[in-house]
Amino acid sequence: MNPVILISCFTPLVIIFIVMKLAVWVSAVNTENSYVGKEPLRKRGPYLENPYEDVDAEEEEYGDSTDYR
Repeated sequence: MNPVILISCFTPLVIIFIVMKLAVWVSAVNTENSYVGKEPLRKRGPYLENPYEDVDAEEEEYGDSTDYR
């Protein structure tokens, strides 16, 4: 088979693939830019004073020094 014919057959597929990749890339860049633009205006909080504290400390049956007998 002649290489010119083979290249001419696959050229439209390659062009379509490249155009689709560029379209997806441009869409992702626009989405990211809009998200980053909105980020400084986003409402933050309320924050917890101590997020790692034991919230059910009073409800626990055993204390820290028990041997669980």
